[in-house]
Amino acid sequence: MPLRQPRDSTIAVVGAGFGPLFVYATAAYLGFAPEEVTIYGPSPSPVGTYQQFAYNLGQTVLRSESESHFLPADWPTFAQLDAWSRKSPAPLYRSVTRKYNPGVPEILSEAGVVARRLNWDGSRVPRRVGWLQRDDGPPAHFVLYDEDAKLIGRAKHVMLALGHGPLQFPPALARAKADDPEIDERIVQAYAPKAYHPAGRYIVIGSGIASINEWANALDAGAKVVALRRSEAPDEQDLNVPRCLFEALGIDVFQGLSFDERVAFLGKVLRGTSPKRRSWQERVEHGRAEGRFEEVIGEIDQVERGPAGLRVHIMSRKGEDPGWVDVTGVVAGTGFVKSALALPLLRRLVEFYDIPVADGRIKLKVNCGVPGLDRPDSRLCMMGLTANSVIPHGDTIAGLKYIGRRFVGDCYRADPPKPRRFPGRLSMQISLAHDSAKAIRRVRRTEQLA
Repeated sequence: MPLRQPRDSTIAVVGAGFGPLFVYATAAYLGFAPEEVTIYGPSPSPVGTYQQFAYNLGQTVLRSESESHFLPADWPTFAQLDAWSRKSPAPLYRSVTRKYNPGVPEILSEAGVVARRLNWDGSRVPRRVGWLQRDDGPPAHFVLYDEDAKLIGRAKHVMLALGHGPLQFPPALARAKADDPEIDERIVQAYAPKAYHPAGRYIVIGSGIASINEWANALDAGAKVVALRRSEAPDEQDLNVPRCLFEALGIDVFQGLSFDERVAFLGKVLRGTSPKRRSWQERVEHGRAEGRFEEVIGEIDQVERGPAGLRVHIMSRKGEDPGWVDVTGVVAGTGFVKSALALPLLRRLVEFYDIPVADGRIKLKVNCGVPGLDRPDSRLCMMGLTANSVIPHGDTIAGLKYIGRRFVGDCYRADPPKPRRFPGRLSMQISLAHDSAKAIRRVRRTEQLA
């Protein structure tokens, strides 16, 4: 059962997703007792939000490799765990050749095991944090309040794991959705629930992994697809940033740059990229041969009702405008609003404490600490998409794990608990891996797409 009353804790995590699970599992592994860690968030499951997004998108595998898993220690990797569960060397071979991608059902099964075994929900206060305030003490700590300004807890160290901002639409589509309820129903985000009509024709905006998923989903339903993007075909890239930035050396080099240099670099490497997936390519080529798939370069600048449902005008900055197109609907694979100011708690903190911001990004310290509020004896840290100016893959499972581990390590040095000795850590890791393997074995094996 989640907690029902405020409590004081050494570590608090604001949010209830993948990030808080990493922080909680790492803290338990190092020796922090359950009562020393508090999770603040309404969701009873750390996988609920991601699971819904993956379902809406039709996602079956992760982009990341086998290092992305929820066990406290690195070993075993997910490929090793999968190989042991299925008694097959295939995942190991794929991992060596960088063609292994964990299946969504398998990774969620492992996350569920870790959360249940460590009683993640038992350390959760089921309230949203509306405000937190620095108290210099002694000792220095933070006071947390819910959205009704009621005290819900205090903590020496706080991790802000708030997830993504609201879904984002191109300006012309956002205006059309706001002005006409009927048009609003026919313009959806890739991460939102949707259904394709077999006789329909749909524009899918973007060329990243979300858009490519939607190409395949619409083609599978028998619909026609117009793949719309602003520029020529994107670079092929398996991960959302170059692989070197997933490694400690690459991250250290990245953090050696100034804030402006890091943002400029991200502007180059975070362009829409499309990983190669055999299954996707086959479905697109099949759809193209049947006349159900076409690609158009341009942007939508006008939307109105039409005989098929919508009539949209596509303009191009590189040549003649494609003009007016009649479609059943539009799917935007344009992701989430990236500005930290789109998250109410961060916006309030920025305004009250005058935290430095540039182009919607909080100028975090290189340890992901919030400037002006973060200090060695009382950390205030951010993880996820809002921290990618420090950790470029901060919104991936691997990035969340990287930030979470280092945050807990800082908390351990500032307020060391009774340490869990090596035999205890080894026993915990083996036990969690064993139970995860049993859970994965009960899940139908996900087809690898590479």
